[in-house]
Amino acid sequence: MSRIEATGSYLPKTVVPNDYFAKGTSLFESINEFFTGFKERRHASPEESGLEMAVYAAQDALEKSQYTAGDIDLIIGIIQPSEHVYGDDLNLIQHRIGAWSASVLPINTGCSSFLSAINLADSLIKTGKNKKILIVSSANWVNTGLDKTSEGYAFAGDGAGAIIVDAEGDSFIDINQANNTTPEVFESMVISNPIITGKKEFFRISPPESISATKDLIMFPVSIAKSLLDRNSDIKIDKFLTHQSGLKMMHMWAEKLQIPSEKIRHTLDTCANMIAANIPVSLNHWVSKGDIVRGDTILFFAPSAGGHHIAILWKY
Repeated sequence: MSRIEATGSYLPKTVVPNDYFAKGTSLFESINEFFTGFKERRHASPEESGLEMAVYAAQDALEKSQYTAGDIDLIIGIIQPSEHVYGDDLNLIQHRIGAWSASVLPINTGCSSFLSAINLADSLIKTGKNKKILIVSSANWVNTGLDKTSEGYAFAGDGAGAIIVDAEGDSFIDINQANNTTPEVFESMVISNPIITGKKEFFRISPPESISATKDLIMFPVSIAKSLLDRNSDIKIDKFLTHQSGLKMMHMWAEKLQIPSEKIRHTLDTCANMIAANIPVSLNHWVSKGDIVRGDTILFFAPSAGGHHIAILWKY
């Protein structure tokens, strides 16, 4: 018994168009050829840390809700990348928003972290252990010390999204999730820890040499969503909110799932790929515009670079 009571988000003030990046680089060209749909993205200032953006998104959700920070009894989420190896930046959220009754639980399943958090929140609410849960996802890549004009930066945007889940409804319909983390698949899309490697490294994509591994990397994630829809074939999907890896990829997923492309909702054109913050930021955007309304059935879908893929059916 859970529902999304309110949504919120925060986007940095600095807008960066495509032509900011050096033409002729392989990733710039891929924006136009495969990772289509990118027009601009937001880059955080030094003052807009991952923690700060998470706080602003959480406060936005609280302001739109019927609750105060003191009503929240659990905070789940992810701040990518965390400024601390141990413990996680998310632990500071409680103090910053004044949620003195809340415990804090960082969760990291890569790009699918927000959906992992929704699943966990719903499970805990069903047990009666928690009643009002704040979920926060924040992505801040600008302040990692990388060259901001590099090709490794072109697809990424900064921002944060948040939702409040409470026990006042029954919105969770079904979930399907699975891992296909073979070493070859895992190593094909990773960010290595600079403490181990001795160098700062951005997200890299190295297609596996094995044809079977490539198939697992591309097709296995969407099979998770397909299985979910197959066992809920009587349910009509109103909106499709998915990870924003690229417009062409999103349309491919929709085609495989037999979902009309006009049901896709995203913020890719203005926000680019915000990793785990994609879905909550897009959700808040379309709820705020009145496009997603109570009663809409949403298919949430997120493949993950870590290999943990999730699809959730949810009645908003």
